[in-house]
Amino acid sequence: MTQSNVDQRGLLLKGIADFEAETKMKFIRTWSVHVPDAAASEIAKTLSSKWLNTGVKEREFRAKAAARFGARHVVACNSGTAALVASLKAIGVGPGDEVVTTPYTFIATNTSVLEVGAKPVFADINYATLNIDPESVRRKITPRTKAIIAVHYGGLPVDLDRLRSVAAEAGVPLIEDSAHAMGSAYRGVPIGAQGDFVTFSFQVVKIVTCGDGGLVCTTDPAMHAAVKRMVWYGVDRESKTADPLDPLPADITELGLKANMNDITATLGCVAMDSLDEMLEVRRRVGETYRSELAGLKRTVLVDYGAESTPNYQIFPVHVDDREKFAEYMFANGVQVNVNNRRNDRYTVFGGLRADLPNLERADADTILLPCHGDLSDEDVRRIARLVQSWDKK
Repeated sequence: MTQSNVDQRGLLLKGIADFEAETKMKFIRTWSVHVPDAAASEIAKTLSSKWLNTGVKEREFRAKAAARFGARHVVACNSGTAALVASLKAIGVGPGDEVVTTPYTFIATNTSVLEVGAKPVFADINYATLNIDPESVRRKITPRTKAIIAVHYGGLPVDLDRLRSVAAEAGVPLIEDSAHAMGSAYRGVPIGAQGDFVTFSFQVVKIVTCGDGGLVCTTDPAMHAAVKRMVWYGVDRESKTADPLDPLPADITELGLKANMNDITATLGCVAMDSLDEMLEVRRRVGETYRSELAGLKRTVLVDYGAESTPNYQIFPVHVDDREKFAEYMFANGVQVNVNNRRNDRYTVFGGLRADLPNLERADADTILLPCHGDLSDEDVRRIARLVQSWDKK
């Protein structure tokens, strides 16, 4: 994007009030934050309790999440990034190891690999779904591979059958970065109910938000115990000795994180979990309206959602011709659109651009998000769809 276009957008955003006054239309943003009405009163109760660190609300939050996602073992932490790092540390990933991962994601997916001293090895993606390609993953595996990370991009589950098969063949665990996939399902099974490691994020624009927070789900009791130690200095808080002189164990043998979730954060999470189904229904209506209204266009191509997946529509990406002009057109008509993520190998920290990721290259050039959140009215969604239809005819 040129500097002039950045300036134009900046001026437009500064003049949202003027736009709305002159056009009598609402300026529609890409993102929104959902905070349930009960959040303030519940936070007040937690503050009044004087127990602000990890306690009863954190346990309640884990129980709600486990029940909602069908998860066997759950660990709460202070961010989705911490959930990934704790999972990698629980596996024992470290310097000299490789993790085969997707390059089309927010950078936290892959900085987590760097944080434990390992190397992210980028597989290509499926252009139609924006998810990691299992066959590309298979080709990238080496004797140094210690784990695979997949992202359920936009809330659309990856091809879990094939990816789990690839992971099993290689004898390595699959970590599902499910930051986008809260409430999604694969073949009718909720994301989080199965799998080696399934991590969630409760960052501010997620469907359930604590402001920030994370979760690790696993079906493996040993890995559950390891993750619990990793999120608090190498110590399992729930099993440490209640010694009035020294509550820590006699010895600590692993280097953990300071990544536990506190009760203030957990209180927000508990309230938000209670409204998850309501928010999923809102996004379902938005997503299905887009899919109906925008099907069959020539210059705007929808993601292939497939029959086996139930997406949550955390975001709504589309492929468009001439993305920059499309964005200018939408902004000029009072609709904010965004490029959500860029190919991670464009950042020097990951070692530079790869030449063997053709689908990633295509997606990075033409993918953009339409607004998809709980503050959109039915008329907002129809207005956005009409604008995209009009653009497509240009």
